[in-house]
Amino acid sequence: MIGHDIFVPAPLLVVSIGIMVMLAATAWRRSVGRGFLCAAGMLLLAITVVGHHTGKAPDGGDSLFVQDRWTACTAILIMFSTLCIMLMSWRDAGVAREDEYPLLLMLGTLGALAMVFSANYMPFFLGLEILGVSIMGLVTFGHRAVPGHEAAMKYLILSGVSSAILLFGIGLAYGVTGSLRFMPPIAAGAVPAALPVAATIMILAGMFFKLSAVPFHMWLPDVMEGAPVPVAAFVAVVSKIAIFSALVRYFGTQNQPPFLDDILCGVIILTIMGGNLMALRQAGFIRLMAYSSIAHMGYLLIAFVCPGRLQSGVVSVYLAAYTVNTLGVFAAMDAFAIPGGPDGRVVAQWKGAFFSRPFLASVMSLMLLSLAGIPPGIGFFAKFGIAAAGVEHQRDLLLCFLIIGSIIGLYYYLNIVRTMMAAPALPSVSLNRQMRPELTVLVIVLSMIVVIGGLFPARAIHPFLPPPVAPSGTGDGATH
Repeated sequence: MIGHDIFVPAPLLVVSIGIMVMLAATAWRRSVGRGFLCAAGMLLLAITVVGHHTGKAPDGGDSLFVQDRWTACTAILIMFSTLCIMLMSWRDAGVAREDEYPLLLMLGTLGALAMVFSANYMPFFLGLEILGVSIMGLVTFGHRAVPGHEAAMKYLILSGVSSAILLFGIGLAYGVTGSLRFMPPIAAGAVPAALPVAATIMILAGMFFKLSAVPFHMWLPDVMEGAPVPVAAFVAVVSKIAIFSALVRYFGTQNQPPFLDDILCGVIILTIMGGNLMALRQAGFIRLMAYSSIAHMGYLLIAFVCPGRLQSGVVSVYLAAYTVNTLGVFAAMDAFAIPGGPDGRVVAQWKGAFFSRPFLASVMSLMLLSLAGIPPGIGFFAKFGIAAAGVEHQRDLLLCFLIIGSIIGLYYYLNIVRTMMAAPALPSVSLNRQMRPELTVLVIVLSMIVVIGGLFPARAIHPFLPPPVAPSGTGDGATH
């Protein structure tokens, strides 16, 4: 691994260079606009070089990074999401006041990409911590200073505990295998010893915390509620894509041992039901979306325990649909906000939105219905793919909870639509409010993706159908 021929995916290099350029520009002269432009330019360049790399992967599979169609798919989703969040943040008075903000966004994106491309515990853990530190800084931005500091402190404490558990598990895994390859220390189908079991469970618990699976979910609603709207979108989308991509890479598309399968099924049921039931009680829009995100992670985990020919494609399509729909909700929420007026963070503030802001209300309804799995949104085909994978593997119990959770989710999504269709009690102060041009473009593009993906699913989802994912340490699919 020492030498000039180290294998590194090109997007990691481009984003790293972009961060160094932004740091140098900040040391020379501060400029928020220049920081955003530099970050956006580097992300666009990184997207264009996805699939390229420098160096050559060693023959034995002992590489720090892995590159294949699965990593390309998830890396594009992460960088696309960050670009959308930058458009949401551009000229946002709540966050776009300091040039550290785009720098932290880029650092978080670098950490997420390092997790996606990891074939070794070292870059995975470093990427996880870089992402976590950047989230802590981003949460404190904006005019909601007190809630932001409280949310960042909660994330700091709980994230530190989960990272310690994860690191302990990594240490145990290294003691068992003598290798830092990113793969579980247990053999599928075998009855493993106590130490490999303990290592695998601790690593899985650390990943479940970052994924906000129940019962490791308690941090997500508080952190998202205390953060500015674009940062809440970053937490709900980018961090989830990164950790789920790493989770699939870690275990690969293989059957899990019986003891681990039972644990995963229990977590899936708790996550689906816990996320949906807790979302029913929320009056705050962002807290509702946080619990909705938890439920969607439960749906994704159904595909995770259904290995085979469908798994990688189903997970990719669902991640893409979840990304576009969630970004659309937060973009519409950001566009709804009025300086000195309602900010859209409370569901009741959307009352009568179809009369005062018909375009935004229509976009919000489209995104919510797609999240609920109603056609013609792309979310319908994404959820149908999860159900198909469950049917193929005869996961009857999990499918029952998928149906129950979807029905509950339909209720609180439609309740928001009903609120927007209700006649406002007073004339809305937002009738003359003009959307920022960049937000108008963003919500239109996201709406087109949702509709086109729903009407022409075969063509829309074809780029998101990589072959089955192998664990990083096997060498299968570990190179370009």
